[in-house]
Amino acid sequence: MLAGTMRRAASAMGMPTPVAYKLRRGAAPGLLARGMNFAVGGAGVLDTGNFQRNISAQIDLFQAQRQRAPSGCGVALVVVSGNDYAYAADKDNGTSAAIAYIPTVVRQLREQLRRLRDEAGMRRVVVTGLHPLGCTPLFTRPLNYSGCDPLANAGAAQHNAALRSVLAALDPANRTFLLLDLNAPFAALVDAPPGERFAEQRRPCCEALAADGYCGQQDDDGKRMYTLCDDPAEHFYWDDVHPTQAAWAAVAEAFRPKIREFLLST
Repeated sequence: MLAGTMRRAASAMGMPTPVAYKLRRGAAPGLLARGMNFAVGGAGVLDTGNFQRNISAQIDLFQAQRQRAPSGCGVALVVVSGNDYAYAADKDNGTSAAIAYIPTVVRQLREQLRRLRDEAGMRRVVVTGLHPLGCTPLFTRPLNYSGCDPLANAGAAQHNAALRSVLAALDPANRTFLLLDLNAPFAALVDAPPGERFAEQRRPCCEALAADGYCGQQDDDGKRMYTLCDDPAEHFYWDDVHPTQAAWAAVAEAFRPKIREFLLST
C-alpha cells in the first residue's frame, strides 16, 4: 500500500483526497468526512524491511480509529503496488525470487480483505491488480527503453490471476469486492505508438544519471545526479516506478466507469 499511489488512485476515481491518518487530529470535521488514508509509502501486504506499517497494521489502525461499522457500511480502496515483490527481488537478487513469493503475498492479502468485509463491515472493497511491472523504467532502462521485461510482466500476470481466484472464492456473487484491472490500461498506453498519448512511454521524466542511481539523488556537494524533463505530462512515468499525474488520469478513463457501476450496484 503506497501512500502516493493511494492518493492518486482516489483522485483519479473522482474521490476527494482522504485525510492522511497522521494528520487526523488537526483535520476539520468536513475533511474527515472524506474518509482517511491509512497507506504508508513503501509498505506492502507483508513486511518490506523498512519498518513501515503493512496492510494488517493499517487495518488495525482503521479499526481502532472507529468502532466496528454496522454491516453493509463503508467503502475501502486497497492499492497493491508491488512493494512486496521489490523487497523479495532485492533480498534474493532476482525476479524469480519475487515470483516465488506470490502465493505468500496473495494468501496474506486474502486474509486482510476478509477482515475488511467481516470485521470492519466494509460494504464495497476495490482492490487493484498489478500493472505490467516489466514496463516500468526500472526494467526498461537496461533495454534502452525499447521494450518491457517479459519475466517481470509474467509475474504481475501471475499475481493478478491468483488474486482473481481468491476474490472469486471470497465473494462468488461479486457483491463486495471489485478487482480493478490496471494491467490492461497501463499496457495499452505504454505500448501505444509514441506521441499518440505520451511522447515517452517508458523513459521517466526524472532520470538518474547512474544506472544504480535514483530520482532526487545528490552528490556530496549537493549537485544533482539526475535530470528532469521539461513537461511531465509528456511522460507516462515520473521516475523508475511511479506514473505521472497525466498517466494516472489517462488510466482512470478506462476504469472509472467500472468503479461507478460497482459502487452504485445493489
